Amino acid sequence: MSCRPPEAGSAPTYRALFNEKGPARLALDRGEWERRGVAPWTLSHAGHDLGVGGFNIGFGRKGLQLSCYLLPEQWGNGLASEFVAHALDYAVRVFRETDVFAIIGPEHRAALKVLEKSGFRRDPTPPSQSGTRVMCWSAGPARRADRRR
Repeated sequence: MSCRPPEAGSAPTYRALFNEKGPARLALDRGEWERRGVAPWTLSHAGHDLGVGGFNIGFGRKGLQLSCYLLPEQWGNGLASEFVAHALDYAVRVFRETDVFAIIGPEHRAALKVLEKSGFRRDPTPPSQSGTRVMCWSAGPARRADRRR
């Protein structure tokens, strides 16, 4: 799997994932790349786009917000797990960020499992009224202690 900044050629993938909101989402991600150098990448393999995933700056919350949207035909192939592992490594190695969070709706049970297998833990605050949960990951001292067990 490879990642590239969002570009005009990413439009079909954004449209497939986000429907009529795709063009606006792509414009937002491209703007964030230009301003901050942090925004979701377009994910691809063997020359074919698979989805969109990466980080946003977590305004109002400590750390980076992780997201991953794969085209439905890519679900169940282990690509989300592969992406999350590489993204967390990138967050620590390149951004020097030790805290990452993800916001998961109740309809995304598979995504919740991927995050849990990747070491994310549920935020202790109760889910929102819509059932949305915040999952948190940290490479800090508590995380290192978990690895020794």
